Formats: sequence, C-alpha cells, structure tokens
Amino acid sequence: MSATKRITKNMIVDAALEIFRAEGFEAVTSRRIALRLGCSTQPIYFEYKNMDELKDDIIKKVVEHLYALFGSVDGDSDEFVYRSYGLAFLKFVQTDPFVFRQIYTVDGKIGRQVDDLWMPKGLEILENKYGYKKETAIAINNMASCSLMGMAVFISSGYRKTSEEEILKSLEILFASVCAVYGPPPKLMKIEKFRTHFEQLMASFKK
Repeated sequence: MSATKRITKNMIVDAALEIFRAEGFEAVTSRRIALRLGCSTQPIYFEYKNMDELKDDIIKKVVEHLYALFGSVDGDSDEFVYRSYGLAFLKFVQTDPFVFRQIYTVDGKIGRQVDDLWMPKGLEILENKYGYKKETAIAINNMASCSLMGMAVFISSGYRKTSEEEILKSLEILFASVCAVYGPPPKLMKIEKFRTHFEQLMASFKK
C-alpha cells in the first residue's frame, strides 16, 4: 500500500511522457515506466486500468505544453492572437520535432486526438475575436491547419533552420491568403489600428 502512495499519478504520467519524448509511444510500457520510477508495475495499474488510459493522459500533457507555448507568445494584442496561435504550434514543432513526428506522421489517430483538444481554441478566436461566422471559421481553420502542417513538416525534418522572423512572414502570407479567399475579419476591420496594418500588409504583397 505504501508503494501506491509513494508513486503518484502525476509521477507516472511524467515518466511516461519522458519515455515517449525520447522513443515514441511504442516504448511506453508499464515495465519501462516502473524501471524509470524505481518501483513495480503495481502502482501503475493501481492508477490506470490499461496503457491506453495512460496514453490519453500523455496526449493531454502534450496539449498542455501547446497551451503553455501559446501563453508564452500571446503577447500580441487581440488583433493578432490567431497568429500567436499558429506561432505557438510551430514553436512546439521546433522544440519537439520528434514528438511532432510521432503524433502526426507515425500515427494520425494520435494527431486527431491532439487536434480535437487543441483546435477548438482556434475556432473560438476566429468566431469571437475576429467575427467570422461559424461555417467560415471552420473553413479557415481547416485551411490554416493544412498550411501549418506543411510548415511543420518542413521545420521538423531538419532540412534547414527556420527563424522566428521567417515563420512570422509565412504566417502573414497565410493570413493574406485567408483574407483573399474569405475576406478580412469583420470585427477587426472596425479597429483603425488593425485596418491600417491590414492595408499595409496587403499592399506589401503587391510590390
């Protein structure tokens, strides 16, 4: 009984996450986790019925990391918060390229699980802060997701280093493409500061 109290659920998840980040999901077993924690497998199965439950918690930890990155780059004003959302995702790819590949290219089902937890934030921004209708917000989010995924694969491959300046430029091009297809964000166009930025941005692509 003392072992189950000594080894907490958080300790188990953190140990499993360390293994996953180094070697992928296939390496996450109760035996490997127990070895890392210096205990038997009993405390693990005391907290989790099976390894699938534990892997769900690993995915939640990855999403928590994404939100932490979003918070760290969300110093922009509300007008540019969706850009911060995209920047956070690409920073995640830069800091954890192996984890990105494990999630999105090794097992797409895991990627969908992550997106189911992560994507609603993007839709919320597009609807509530930018003023797009729900159907348009979904279409924009899908378009942006495809473009971000392309950038992410490029970054995670290690083909070449990508600076934050280059990433921001790519995000500006993505935003301009969205506006060309779906129109500029209705709520933001009422703000003079944003309207001026938008006009300057669009003019820069015509040069």
